[in-house]
Amino acid sequence: MVKSEHAGETSAREATDRLALALEDAGFDVGLDFPALNDAIDRDGSPVVRIGVVRPAIADRLAALVRGAATTVSQTEEDNDR
Repeated sequence: MVKSEHAGETSAREATDRLALALEDAGFDVGLDFPALNDAIDRDGSPVVRIGVVRPAIADRLAALVRGAATTVSQTEEDNDR
């Protein structure tokens, strides 16, 4: 059981790092815009990434980024179906 807990901690840490890098690549100042971004193990023992509380302006920028990515994915899927 200890081995799987360690793997969970590692997966949460790695996912947190990937998210932080992606946010930085998108122009966010992760330390300022997502100060509570961290990896953790939830109460049920599941690895999680906590984003924390963000200011409304940051949430709006993140929403725009997600919308843009979703549109790109949809267009790519449509192109692949042709």
